[in-house]
Amino acid sequence: MMKKIAARNRKTLFAVAFATALTLAAAPAMAQPGQAAAQQAQQPAAQEFDEADLQKFASVNTELAEIRSSFTQKLNGVQDQETAMAIQQEMNNEMVKAVQNKGLEVQTYNAIANQMSVDEELRKKVEQMGN
Repeated sequence: MMKKIAARNRKTLFAVAFATALTLAAAPAMAQPGQAAAQQAQQPAAQEFDEADLQKFASVNTELAEIRSSFTQKLNGVQDQETAMAIQQEMNNEMVKAVQNKGLEVQTYNAIANQMSVDEELRKKVEQMGN
C-alpha cells in the first residue's frame, strides 16, 4: 500500500513539475477542427512573424526537446516536492537561456507557439523549417 502511495506521489510531482515547464517549451498543440474556430475567436488577430524568427523558433525546438528529456530523467524518481520544483525551475532557466541564445525573445517564442496552435499553415511552415 505504501509503495502504491509513493508511486502515485512521484507521478503527481513529476506531472506538476513537467506541466509547469510546458508554458515555455511545449510543442504547440494541434487544435481539433471544431476547436480551431472557437480558439481563433478568442485569439487576437493573427500575428505576422518574420522568417528569421520562425527559423529561430524551429531550430530551438530541437534543443528544448533535449533539455526536457534530460530534466525528465532527473525528475524520474524524485519524491520530494521541493526538489521537484527546484529541478523544474532549473529546467525553465535552461529553456529560457536556449531561446534567448538563439536570439529570440521568450515572448516571441510563446507568441509563435500560441499562433501555431490555431494556424495550421504557420504550423506546417515551421515544421518544414525544422526538418
